[in-house]
This record gives sequence, structure tokens and C-alpha cells, in this order.
Amino acid sequence: MRLKGLSSRGYHLILFVVAMIVCLFLVLPLVIVVITSLNSTAYSAFPPKGLSLRWYENLLSQPQFLRAFGNSVFSSACATLLALVAGTLAALAIQRFEFPGRNLLRALFMSPMVVPKIALGVAYLILFSKLRIAGGLFALILGEAVTIMPFVLSIIGSTLANVRREHEEAASDLGAGPLRVFFTVTLPQIRLGLLMSGAIAFIFTFDQVETALLILRPENSTLPIELFLYMEKWQDPTIAVVSTLMLLIALALFFGLKLILRSVPEVQRVLERKEN
Repeated sequence: MRLKGLSSRGYHLILFVVAMIVCLFLVLPLVIVVITSLNSTAYSAFPPKGLSLRWYENLLSQPQFLRAFGNSVFSSACATLLALVAGTLAALAIQRFEFPGRNLLRALFMSPMVVPKIALGVAYLILFSKLRIAGGLFALILGEAVTIMPFVLSIIGSTLANVRREHEEAASDLGAGPLRVFFTVTLPQIRLGLLMSGAIAFIFTFDQVETALLILRPENSTLPIELFLYMEKWQDPTIAVVSTLMLLIALALFFGLKLILRSVPEVQRVLERKEN
């Protein structure tokens, strides 16, 4: 609702100023991190007393970061793939079929979203220790897949609600089996939901600390853990260098995802309606 007594131009000016303040609040810390990564001194300071690439060179002499980065990418990708498969099957069962305990099952799948991550980490540690798989990346993948299941289930469930069932019924009438109907009719209609839930799940798991810190052995550490351990010993701008590189990777992923989304027919139709 517009404020009384304000013209349309004044109203839009206030919205613009507020939007700029919010953007500045979000972007300024990232800018400070990037500038700090170029600091020439052996400690983090802002503004820097000089500019240098010495800490980028120092990062090259820290192989544990590259190993941890590989572990993070591998575990996050596998956990995301596992959560997409299991979450899609669970969403299909809950959305399409009536059975006793359906709401209870939905609540069970959504519970990791509200349970504290440290509590989940302790539970995973006890369970995986009993199964004798604690300490490895396989245990982390299983734990992260369960943690991100609520995101996949909620997004895919909402997408399935908008699927045109008449297309599936027509394919069935033409003799297609359930699997063929799913892969040729249902899957193309929910691919946008799969893409969005997969992107959110990957980002969430990549930054996971609590579970990984409790169940992984030191040689299997992920990038957030290595950053945490490094900061316990050193306070130089190497951490800012890693953060800057991660920021560049995140921007590359963002623009790559944007290009992929623009090629999806559903998104193209929305953009065309906005332009018209």
C-alpha cells in the first residue's frame, strides 16, 4: 500500500533507495572479502596497507584445500543425485496415491528441516558407527542426502501438482507402461523442479559443516572443515582467497544455471509473457 501524500515518483524513489541499501548490505561484505584477499600484510586488515597476490601463491602451497574441495564437490554431487531420486519417488507416492499414514510419512521426510543440524550429526555418528561406515565419504553422502530431502520433496511435490494428468492418461491409453509414461511424459514436465531442487540441494550440502565435522576422518575433510581448521592456526588472508575463489565459482554456476533455465520451454513462455 502506498504512503498517503506521496506522488508516484516519490514512491518509486523510496523503493529505489531501500533496494539500493539492501543490495549494499548484501554486496559490501563480499567486496571486503575480495579486497582482503589482495592484502600484502600477514594478517587480515581492512583497508589493506598494500595490494599483493602473495596469498594466492600461498594457496597453491596448501594442497589440503584442493583435496577438500574435491571431496566437497564429490560428496555434494552424489548426495544431491541420491536425494533427487529418492525425493522424486517419495513425492510421487505421496502426491499420487492415497494410503494410511501418508501425512505421517510426509512429516517424517520433512523433519530434517526442523531438527538442529548438530543433533542430526550426532545421530548420524552413532548410526554410522554401528554400521561401521563412519569416517568415509559414503557416510557423509547418506547423511547429506537425508538432510536435503525436505527441499527436494517440497519442490518436486509442488511441481507434480501442476503436471497435466491428461497427458499421462493419454500415453497410458496408447499402451505405454508406467515407467515409459514417467520418463516420456511426467519427467519432462517436472524437469524445472528437478533443476531448481538440485541446485538448492547442492549449494546446501556443499556448505555443510556440522555433519561432516562429526563423522569424517581428517583425510576425508571437506572444504568448510579445512577452512575451519586452518583458521584455528592462522589468521592470514588465505581464507579470504579461498572465499573469493568460491565466490567466483558461485557466480559462474549462477550464470550457467540462468542460461540453462532460459532454454527450458516453461521459462521461455514466462519471459515471453513478461516482454509482451
